[in-house]
Amino acid sequence: MFQPLTLMLGLRYAGARGRRSFASFVSGFSTVGILLGVTALILVSAVMNGFEQQLKDRMLGVIPHVLVTQESRRLADPAAQAARFDGHPQVRASAPFIRAEAMLQGPGHLTGAELYGVVPQTPADALLHSLDPRTREYFEYLPYGLVLGSGLARSLGVGPGDEVRVTVTEGSRFTPLGRVPSQRVFTVVGTFSTGNDVDGQVALARLEDAARLLRYGEGEASGLRLWLEDPFALAQLPALPEGLVYDSWQQSRGELFQAVAMEKRLMSLMLALIILVAAFNILSAMVMVVTDKEAEIAMLQTLGLSRPKVMAVFMIQGGFSGVLGSLLGFALGLLLSTNLDAVLNVLGINFYSSAGGSQLPVLLLPGQLLTILLSTLVLCVLASLYPAWRASRVQPAEALRYE
Repeated sequence: MFQPLTLMLGLRYAGARGRRSFASFVSGFSTVGILLGVTALILVSAVMNGFEQQLKDRMLGVIPHVLVTQESRRLADPAAQAARFDGHPQVRASAPFIRAEAMLQGPGHLTGAELYGVVPQTPADALLHSLDPRTREYFEYLPYGLVLGSGLARSLGVGPGDEVRVTVTEGSRFTPLGRVPSQRVFTVVGTFSTGNDVDGQVALARLEDAARLLRYGEGEASGLRLWLEDPFALAQLPALPEGLVYDSWQQSRGELFQAVAMEKRLMSLMLALIILVAAFNILSAMVMVVTDKEAEIAMLQTLGLSRPKVMAVFMIQGGFSGVLGSLLGFALGLLLSTNLDAVLNVLGINFYSSAGGSQLPVLLLPGQLLTILLSTLVLCVLASLYPAWRASRVQPAEALRYE
């Protein structure tokens, strides 16, 4: 009984029932549409964020964030360059690194791969520390040991203990018979799996073994590998002197992340159209309500209800559907996102990732959730603006002429 008049009338019109309830039906249908749109947008965004974060963690844990090298792709003294980045807030660690294109030959199979020469004792190398202890021990102490991606090992048909011939053209030499590529037999000591295409492309060898294969000089490497606190903050790295260049992950794998980001934006746009259609349904329902209630609006005006208050009444009515749908959809989206695997199990849907997992990655970003909620609320309020303005322009004399 202590409600403001505009709020009371707005809520009463929002829940109006009776013989002429078609407008209320359209309004309720719009509320359900907004609820489903917000729910789907939150759910799909959370899953896409999870996949993107999983891709970043797994892929950027294998490939170098940044490689400091020269134009010739050889760095004479990587240790001397490491002092340049000591104490830099973005550089977490550094180590010499070798990268080369290679041909790997197994029993009856031959395929190309990227050969990475790494320092096994590097604490920042998450991939090496993810290997089982026996594989890591063999890789650290066994000369000419090789760790293959799981896809690459399947392609070659090899496993731990098998021998693989590694051939590279970079260390080739000229002989009386012509140019002969450098090659060496390595022993497979284990495999790794990241759940993406890196598994079929990368082979890891110890730095000194890769240097001998490529005939690098003492202390020479392809470059200095840098681990960054934020792999996307490449612009914050210090400038290099002439002759040195940055070779970043964006140059080799940036297209994949751009494709994922574009797919996420397009999916969000498609789902946002559901909310937009529901908002237009609110507009059309309110226009019908205003047309149907012209006589009541005119009587309210004759009783002293001002035009701004009439507009406020119908803004409340239209906003009620949008606010109710947005809040319910927001709550349902959060509930489904945090319990997605349980919901899929109840529905009998089993998901198996390429990395062997059985859970969908879900990542809820507070800023993104707030943007979805506020954008939906603003859109619903804007959809009720024109019908409310039209209600405030009703002329009492004309509306009540035949009453």
